[in-house]
Amino acid sequence: MAPKPLALLTTTAPRGSASPLPYAAPLERAGYLVEQRVIGESSSLRQLLSTLRIGRRIRRYGLVVANEYSTAVGLGILAVLFRARARMVVLSLNLSRRPLKFGLSPLQHLIDRALGRYDAVVVHSSPEIAGFAALHKLDASRFHVIPWGFDLPRFDRKPLPGLPPRYVCVIGRNNRDFATAAAALAGTGVGGLFVGAGKSLESVDPQIRCFGSLPFEDCLNIMSGALANLILVNDETRGAGHITAVAGMLLEKPHIFSAVGTLAGYLEDGRHGIAVPLHDAGAVRDALRRLASDPALAARMGRAGRDHALREMSHAVFMERIADVIVGHKGPGG
Repeated sequence: MAPKPLALLTTTAPRGSASPLPYAAPLERAGYLVEQRVIGESSSLRQLLSTLRIGRRIRRYGLVVANEYSTAVGLGILAVLFRARARMVVLSLNLSRRPLKFGLSPLQHLIDRALGRYDAVVVHSSPEIAGFAALHKLDASRFHVIPWGFDLPRFDRKPLPGLPPRYVCVIGRNNRDFATAAAALAGTGVGGLFVGAGKSLESVDPQIRCFGSLPFEDCLNIMSGALANLILVNDETRGAGHITAVAGMLLEKPHIFSAVGTLAGYLEDGRHGIAVPLHDAGAVRDALRRLASDPALAARMGRAGRDHALREMSHAVFMERIADVIVGHKGPGG
């Protein structure tokens, strides 16, 4: 009996984490023997260097799966240098940090070639395809758009102490426009809870509270008590807010969100919430007042969002789509 081919799955997580990746099981069912490697969370450069320590062992694998930008570059470099024959896939490619662009032509050529080594690239919104294809001269036909999907964990719905009686929330670090949210709330009597924002915004309005970071359960508790979930971004070149969009929809919250392509596959204007132009505090304020004055509208948008998320963005649907891309619609012997 022929030995099973090896699949390497990488994940970026705090050092010491050892939780299995959820898509390991479908790969095992597809005929792979799965190994998981945790790359310690750090700067992009350190994550890349940690990935390079895998070295020539990259040649052992029939399938290699990267989980983010810097680890994808590292694994791609190894695959190029050691002429690995593995099928290469990168999941959740996004630019939450600075892109790897250098003035040194040979170094840039290596990085572009490393990312070009991937057979399949998964992003979570359509505009990211053009951005990455142009940034690293990649083949756009190798990209797959898969919206984020997960099921809400069980959590005790206990509001955090000292919250304003009425508030909206902005949750996340990547590409969030907290300043516009703060300006929109001024004078409305509605508070704001910002997770991922600096403390300097708290001085804008006594109703605004900022947290650098909170556990996911606390974020869900904040969101569940909010009038609306705000997803305002600084620009439309980077993906942002996908996880909080799905969480807010599952919690039946209406959304006020930036009218950008990176959110178009998640939230529909007039159905799941109200879209607003970038950096337009007045439009955000008008949307907030509209939802606050029409609870029936807010509830209807919240229900529509939940129905959509349960149907299209569940954990099962997400894993099925991810596994299908990873194995290339066939197992290792196909």
